Amino acid sequence: MEEIRNQIDHIDLEIIRLFAKRSDYVHEIVKFKTDEESVIAIERKELVIRQRAEWANAVGLDKQTFEDIYTRLLQQNISEELLLLQEKK
Repeated sequence: MEEIRNQIDHIDLEIIRLFAKRSDYVHEIVKFKTDEESVIAIERKELVIRQRAEWANAVGLDKQTFEDIYTRLLQQNISEELLLLQEKK
């Protein structure tokens, strides 16, 4: 059982590293955004949430769980981007 837990821990660490890499790109994309509307990008946000939920579902994961995860993640990304946008001005 300990070996399985270690493997899960390893996978979780990799997932977190990937989220950190994703965050780096979020910070980069702000350089191309000029206003709050471009940061919030409602249509893009809705597409990403819906698409990631479908991707999860396609591999046998709970669609709602991943919709919730990405909703929270994108809310956080938008908050960070808005702060970075303010700093640019």
